[in-house]
Amino acid sequence: MAEKQLGLTRSRARIRRTGILVLMGAGAVALWAIFHSWPLGPSLRHLVVIDHGREIQASQVEALIRPDWARGWLGFPMRRVVDRLERMPWVAHASIERVFPDTLVITIDEQQPIVRLRRRGLVNRRGVLFYRGPLPKRFAHLPEIKGPLGSLRALVRTDLAFGRVLRSSGLTIRSLTEDRRGGYRVHLSSGVSLRLGQGRDRARRRLARFLNVVRPALGAKLRSAAYVDLRYVRGFAIGWRRPGSPPLHLRTRIPNG
Repeated sequence: MAEKQLGLTRSRARIRRTGILVLMGAGAVALWAIFHSWPLGPSLRHLVVIDHGREIQASQVEALIRPDWARGWLGFPMRRVVDRLERMPWVAHASIERVFPDTLVITIDEQQPIVRLRRRGLVNRRGVLFYRGPLPKRFAHLPEIKGPLGSLRALVRTDLAFGRVLRSSGLTIRSLTEDRRGGYRVHLSSGVSLRLGQGRDRARRRLARFLNVVRPALGAKLRSAAYVDLRYVRGFAIGWRRPGSPPLHLRTRIPNG
């Protein structure tokens, strides 16, 4: 009886060792195939590109994955290719899925620009300058921001905050400038420039004052204004477009800027 149990134990041990060796061998073959560019699994025959945008061409994606296409359905280095895709300027996020037996599906989410940077690049909602270079005309409608590169994220947050204040007025921001002292100046779609001063929260209150007080008070005359200076604690100044017209200083009942 003891001899039978011993023999059974030895048989099981041999089976385990054999299984381990088979797995190790299969792993070694897989690694060898990957490192030597041998196809692993079925050959790849089809590529599907799902692109949620218009800036990336399918030919660009094909050129990027072509060096690894011959590695086969199982051997295709998905993580490495995703990293390559996400280094493309217009790619915000990319993913790859295998579909048996011979297909890769690549899904691309493109960057969404919300402002232009000094006519030299495009910035997304997170304040990342993802594209540099000449801008196509189709982006001319985006507001332009001007300021230190180190404060891009804060400038984008400011642009979004000011945009929320203007949302119900029918006005939009044409450009937003932050000077070296941290002062804000906004050029509106109506053509008038607003000098708002330092501090985002204070500037936002002054922008609201322009909409609630200055704009109704001036009415049609506002079309002749070159700028409105709202940095005064209890009033504002207007510079007219007509040459030689002195600025107009008005007082309001607003106690704080």
